[in-house]
Amino acid sequence: MLGDLEVSRGYQQNAAYWERVVRQRLDKFQTEVTDVALLDLIGDCTGASVLDAGCGEGYFARDLIARGAAHVAGVDTCAELIIAAREHPESGGHRADYHHADVADMPLGDASVDVVVANRLPHGIADPAKRFEEFQRVLRPAGRLIVLSMHPCFYAARGDREGIGFASTIDDYFGVRTVQQRFDVAGLTSPAASFQQFYSLEEHIGMITAAGFAITSLREPRPSAEQRRSDTFWATNFTRPLFMLLECTTMSAE
Repeated sequence: MLGDLEVSRGYQQNAAYWERVVRQRLDKFQTEVTDVALLDLIGDCTGASVLDAGCGEGYFARDLIARGAAHVAGVDTCAELIIAAREHPESGGHRADYHHADVADMPLGDASVDVVVANRLPHGIADPAKRFEEFQRVLRPAGRLIVLSMHPCFYAARGDREGIGFASTIDDYFGVRTVQQRFDVAGLTSPAASFQQFYSLEEHIGMITAAGFAITSLREPRPSAEQRRSDTFWATNFTRPLFMLLECTTMSAE
């Protein structure tokens, strides 16, 4: 099983790479599929206090502020990305704070945010269930948790994406599956491999519900039929479901 340092080291080594990819809008998965789905599910965030868990260089926090969020707290374990978020000319001023911290141990008060967004936050820490307990702690009673993850049933390293399913045994699926790969976005290859851990759908959902959340919506973001017809990129790069998007509320709010 991976430890925090292995995962964090990979993100640190790739920080400049991801900053370039995001700021130049090179990742079609992000710009044309996942961000669209996230913003649709979040809906109107005017006046809301939002936690961007795993904020990276802060692009999504900036987008939420532009859409009317009253305040966004960004949290990430990568110091280089937090510095990039703070130094961006549109960082948000007094409406944004960026914290170099683990999402499983955040410097935020109890019941201090209306919405928690976890945008492609990797399951790499030693005890990933802790993050959901922490999300429960910082959410207000009527708050929402929005989790966009790589699909626990179908995601595999790029070289293993042949047809439906992944190159794995049943024991791998119900255990802890590690995907290690360099990313290739718009012809740019990441300087270091990244590591992600995957759990079965049962375990993935179980971490969330055990923390006191009820799942109110499940979506699987994907390119539309029109996108697939008009852009050959998707025929090669989206051959299986890659993402899962959940909306959750605290059980006390049910």
